[in-house]
Amino acid sequence: MAKVAVIAEIMPEDPDIDLDRLVERIRSSLPEDFELKHVETRPVAFGLKLIRAMLILPEKEGSSEILEKILSHVEGVQEVNIVASTRV
Repeated sequence: MAKVAVIAEIMPEDPDIDLDRLVERIRSSLPEDFELKHVETRPVAFGLKLIRAMLILPEKEGSSEILEKILSHVEGVQEVNIVASTRV
């Protein structure tokens, strides 16, 4: 089965949140066939940083919507935006 690389920007609820712990919660919430490949943080404004993550998903209809729903339900996540996706 083909795979898709998805770039997601994940906004935390609070500027004081521990982003390393948030990444671990994200990693543990993913289904077995979803893989968190790369994570970086980027400043937004007023001390707030977002997480920009590259994830590898199976190429099937609705997988990016499933990913967005999973990420938005992780404790400490305020908002999720899928900014890019490509077949790998």
